[in-house]
Amino acid sequence: MDKGELLVGSNFSSQFINWRHGPLPDDTTGAHDGNLNSNIGDFSLNYGLSENWNIETTMSFGIRGMDYFGRKTDHHRDESKTGLGDIGLTLRYISSNISFGPGTRLFFGGGVIIPSNNTVKKNPFKIPIKEHTHFDISEGAFKLVGEIQYFKRDTLPIVMGGILRYSSALTENDYSFIPGYQLDAVAMFYWQTKQIFKGIPQFSLIGQKKGVDHWEGDVAPNSGGFILQGAAGLMWNLGQQHFTLSVRVPLYQALNMVNEGSPVDNDADMWGFSFSYRTVLTLGDE
Repeated sequence: MDKGELLVGSNFSSQFINWRHGPLPDDTTGAHDGNLNSNIGDFSLNYGLSENWNIETTMSFGIRGMDYFGRKTDHHRDESKTGLGDIGLTLRYISSNISFGPGTRLFFGGGVIIPSNNTVKKNPFKIPIKEHTHFDISEGAFKLVGEIQYFKRDTLPIVMGGILRYSSALTENDYSFIPGYQLDAVAMFYWQTKQIFKGIPQFSLIGQKKGVDHWEGDVAPNSGGFILQGAAGLMWNLGQQHFTLSVRVPLYQALNMVNEGSPVDNDADMWGFSFSYRTVLTLGDE
């Protein structure tokens, strides 16, 4: 991006988590299973401060709902949450290959995440167990974020790149909850010499590692874990307009849905798709 340019972007993603766990101790309702469906929209504005620096703000909103297959319990039921999610602010420095010609391109970034109040407000593990929920639109915590982006473009037909992003909450929120750290890693490959339906094929490996959450100083028993997904899609470039459609499939997961080390069997599969759009506007002199 040049100085004075504004990158306007939007992304709509749907995620479908089919989950199940066996009977819990001292619970007579048997096994629990259901679908947790998320439809989230993200809007972003990225402004070029100079040839090397840009600043981005993002905002998310959407709906997340549980389709529970059993009878209603204190733990689970059909329910949904909707509204504004987090707002992000990120400052990035481009250290090499500003024009994205042949060669490598490297970004360093850092920022903050500002939560909304659409978050879980009661400890779901507090004894005695009462009717509760385990999800909402936001985790409800201020976070610091650091990231590195790397891309390589040369005479080969494949453009390769990767993003490494780490986020960590600063402190407990107003409801005595603090989420664990989150480490996201994405490896991307663009087949720039090939077209399918006039779109450039792209492939990704997406990994996410989460630390354990805490409620009132105690570890949340169903938190933490690792997931790995594969994604494939097409990207269309129409002048300054860019469109991307992709699907995601589960490859591997090690999640603590019940409690780490618990004898209760549990599993979850995560599927999804996304559609994104971005364009560049010039607001000032280059």
